[in-house]
Amino acid sequence: MPVAIKVDFLSEAYFSELSEQYDQIRSEHQKWYIFDTSKAIASHAILTHMMNDLVENQKLLNGHKQFDLFFETFDQHVKQLPSLTEEIHYFRNELNRYGDAPEQLEEMIKLVACGKWQLFSARYHRYEVSEYDAAYNVKFISSNGRFEAVYHAETGQMVNDPVNMGTYNYAPGSIHPWKYYQHHKYDKVPWKNWGNTNQISYKEITKKQSRHSSTEQKKSTEELHNLSKNKMSDSQKCR
Repeated sequence: MPVAIKVDFLSEAYFSELSEQYDQIRSEHQKWYIFDTSKAIASHAILTHMMNDLVENQKLLNGHKQFDLFFETFDQHVKQLPSLTEEIHYFRNELNRYGDAPEQLEEMIKLVACGKWQLFSARYHRYEVSEYDAAYNVKFISSNGRFEAVYHAETGQMVNDPVNMGTYNYAPGSIHPWKYYQHHKYDKVPWKNWGNTNQISYKEITKKQSRHSSTEQKKSTEELHNLSKNKMSDSQKCR
């Protein structure tokens, strides 16, 4: 169902009209049944419109005052869906570009020291590839839990291949049961259905040998933890 919004992308009126359009579409499809699909229909229409708007205005979102509101609104509508479509799943790669993760691991460690990113387990980002030893892959997640970045600790370069790349989280993980469930539903299950990109499936990825828990991986991760701690203890300025 098409959404008709004529105001400027990312303006305050834009988000107001998204909300109004959502209510209108939901009202048109609302049924007084046990299984009411109106929320999903309306949210899918809003998401389709937002995806098209972002693709047509890719540079406008960076540094915009409504940056956070865009992602909050997008994620909110994702969570109204009973399940993700393949298109919305792969769109997370478009969204993850806005995490502003540096290309170099050294710069990322500085951001970790400032509390802007956190070091996380890279267990599912250490599958063997021919180009490098995945045992040295390390993963970071932004402080809001949305954006991910994977680096190779030996080269210091960001990892972007479809096997081990970092992706955007529609529902950041948590030990809280409901948030954990949402992360599983909107991030993990779609990954298992379609992989990170259409270049290689989840089954093909997981058939590869994992370098997680290898001697090289444990040593590399420990060294990175120590380096991060040292950076945190430095009296550096955080912007």
